[in-house]
Amino acid sequence: MLLTQTLREKILLRQGIVGAAVGSGLTAKAAEAGGADLLMVLTAGFFRMQGLSSMAALLPYANANQLAWQMASEQVMTRVESVPTFLGVCAQDEETVWPEFFARIKSHGLAGITNFPTVGFIDGNFRGELEEHGLGFQREVKLLEQARAAGLMTIGFCFTSDEAIALARISVDILCLNLGFAEWRATEPAEHQARLDEAILFINRTIAAIKEINPHPYVVVFGGPVLYPQDTALVYQRTEVMGYIGGSTVERFATEPVITQTVAEFKEMARPRKAAHRLGAMIGRSDAMQHCFETIRQVADSNASVLIVAESGAGKELAAREIYRLSPRFTKPLVCWNCGAIPEGLAMSELFGHERGSFTGASRTHVGKFESAHRGTLFMDEVADLPLSVQASLLRVIQEREIIRVGGEQAIKVDVRLIAATNKNFQELIPAKQFRLDLYYRLSTVIIRIPPLRERPDDIPLLVHELAQEFSQIYGCPVPRIPDSVMQTFVAHTWQGNIRELRNVIERGFILGKGKSFSATWLDQMFCFDEMIFAPKETLDLSGSKRARLAEVLARNGGNKIAAARELGVARRTIYNWLGEEN
Repeated sequence: MLLTQTLREKILLRQGIVGAAVGSGLTAKAAEAGGADLLMVLTAGFFRMQGLSSMAALLPYANANQLAWQMASEQVMTRVESVPTFLGVCAQDEETVWPEFFARIKSHGLAGITNFPTVGFIDGNFRGELEEHGLGFQREVKLLEQARAAGLMTIGFCFTSDEAIALARISVDILCLNLGFAEWRATEPAEHQARLDEAILFINRTIAAIKEINPHPYVVVFGGPVLYPQDTALVYQRTEVMGYIGGSTVERFATEPVITQTVAEFKEMARPRKAAHRLGAMIGRSDAMQHCFETIRQVADSNASVLIVAESGAGKELAAREIYRLSPRFTKPLVCWNCGAIPEGLAMSELFGHERGSFTGASRTHVGKFESAHRGTLFMDEVADLPLSVQASLLRVIQEREIIRVGGEQAIKVDVRLIAATNKNFQELIPAKQFRLDLYYRLSTVIIRIPPLRERPDDIPLLVHELAQEFSQIYGCPVPRIPDSVMQTFVAHTWQGNIRELRNVIERGFILGKGKSFSATWLDQMFCFDEMIFAPKETLDLSGSKRARLAEVLARNGGNKIAAARELGVARRTIYNWLGEEN
């Protein structure tokens, strides 16, 4: 069979392979689409898909071989066309006539078998009794040897070096080292690395032992602490392992968090509008954001000018878009324009348009933002950066509701709803004659203040999960687990760049981690460069009152550095730096 021959050639040429141990046609088809080199149909997968532990495959639920055959023939082989498939076979079955069973496997196009369920899962007195009565691991070795003689490929499943040696003696095609049950739980990098190091020592000891029998064994690993693609890279680098077969890591761990998060999001949307934690693309359950949402709903239905005041990255444009979306002008254009750092002449042309020939390079008539937004909405971001001369022209347009293009003479009526935004302080700009007071009043019929992220820590977990779900879909990775300690670090960070910074950190996590669980150590590394940028605001001078202030805040928070950092408005690492300098 072509698929089997292709796999044999990969093994002969010592090419790396990745397999998937599956329990349903859905998982098998998805693994095929992902490029799996082989599939193993195991009864453990059947129980995983029922929401049970893989260990249930060792219980007397049914005849293991009949159950595995039913899974393979009814679900997997009817849906998979391009991947060689192996059947998990229980050697301790007294009812099966093996020559007939092997013939049936070959006639249905399966590539071969593996010894699963295996007594390798069992130890103690029970294991001793099985071995004594001829139902132990040697029975599995003999079965694999018979299958190989019948022309089937074999994957030898083992837990110990002795078992691996026994499989090497019969020259199984693939020797699969089981590193233990894959336990998906949030761990710190140091703990996870320690488990990986221990597994790598076992792998190297085992390969060294079987090399005395077979100088070139083809070894793959399964389970244990190898939970992420990055883990396999480390195993490949430090051992002679040729591949990886995933069970729970590809069938259960990758899907459960996504299902949980997706259902939670649909549940969130099903709540009454009054209690919703989002308004369109804006997210927040804090009192400040709920007040912001309510103000947006109230003002949206009118034609009043709105001034949105917020720090950079806090979501000014999102708020403007929600006002527009909820307004009667929603069917008409929304034109967005950033006023920042634009020369006076260009600003006049962009806002009000220009006539052909009005200045050098004006080869044709240009329609400005006001005309483009006629009967719709114009959003002017960073409005405080407009030159004073342009501010005067803008004031006239708002009052007269008409524009005159640069180089033109004809007044053109415009019907535009204005939404402006700034991250500047008008209480400083107006007295300094940098912004016109009369224009300020025209723009600020209603003022909406979006609080910075550091003032609404209750919203951070919601935003983290929302962004994680978004990037999970963009990068095709599972939503990573986020331990409570890591979420506390997210909440305690000062977020000088607000949601834009948070989005940046989460996306970096997906690009570099590919679904790997976030850790506090990793976050500290992510925040390190940001803290260098904002260091002038967080001086390390602890002399005098600052030293007393730090001691007071730490005492009030019971020594909790995260809480102290939040109160002082600095990053957690800054607190550690201060304490280090003090010592």
